[in-house]
Amino acid sequence: MSSLQPLRVVLYGDGRWAADTLQRLARGSHRVVGVVLRSRPSDSALMEVARKLGIRVAQPDRVNAPETLAMLAEWAPDLGISIAYDQILGGTAIRLPPLGTLNLHAGQLPRYRGRNVINWAILNGETEIGLTLHYIDEGIDTGDIILQRTLPIGWTDGYGEVLDRVVAACPDLVAEGIRLVANGAAERRPQPSADATYFGGRSDGDEWLDWNDTSTNLYNKIRAISRPGPGARTLLGADLIIVWRATYDPAWPRYLANVGQVVGRRPDGVVVKTGDSTLWLHEVQVGDGDPMVPDWPVGTRLGVNSLALLHRLAQSAAVPGVLA
Repeated sequence: MSSLQPLRVVLYGDGRWAADTLQRLARGSHRVVGVVLRSRPSDSALMEVARKLGIRVAQPDRVNAPETLAMLAEWAPDLGISIAYDQILGGTAIRLPPLGTLNLHAGQLPRYRGRNVINWAILNGETEIGLTLHYIDEGIDTGDIILQRTLPIGWTDGYGEVLDRVVAACPDLVAEGIRLVANGAAERRPQPSADATYFGGRSDGDEWLDWNDTSTNLYNKIRAISRPGPGARTLLGADLIIVWRATYDPAWPRYLANVGQVVGRRPDGVVVKTGDSTLWLHEVQVGDGDPMVPDWPVGTRLGVNSLALLHRLAQSAAVPGVLA
């Protein structure tokens, strides 16, 4: 298909990623003929942009249902683009556009396939994150790659900073990919499956801090689920504590002591013992309260001693033969 002939594009998506990309595509030569929203969008950004631009919007519960496929066929797209869409497109939907369907994935495929990739990359201590535009096939993030970019992850970056960086890079990457497809210049690079790693979605309970873990792992976890994420969690007695910001320097001393205990106070936070070193907590939240700088006394103990708790529970239940 000649670059002189604009493509008809259908966009599947959600959130700022897709909304900003739609605005970028609207300034180009290709035409977005319809937008397919998640059945439960994370926000209204994409719908608002589509309606402002006068683009048709659909919000099907089942994207692969016959009635949805019939609607897509009426739109007659040349190319499909998926950005943060939550349903898996079946073979018919994928192949309905003659030029195929592309997906924008925040991971350096074939590494970091799956969900919540930005969080996992920070949690794993990565110094960069990939952004991949690839063809969708009937696997999960397995299709041929068209374009890839890498973006930095700084040692002090939290989820919000990395997310903003990724979102800002999406529109131009997608626009470039569409240009290559339209010009017949998109080189398809198969993914080497031997290098693949896969990550599942994070769920309720994954936010809890285990103070027996290393300072590096705890620090990365706090960064990985900081705002706009749910925040890392611990306990102070019966109170829920959300840890929003912390500092760690790998040069700090390593030694054994009571994990979870406050071992130092500073004007802008407290120092807490971890499984190998310490962590400096700057901003926390007690329950539903306002964020604050912690000023707990030295000796304050965070978290739960699981073995001691198990012993108390066993004694209170009077279970014969279990830690009695």
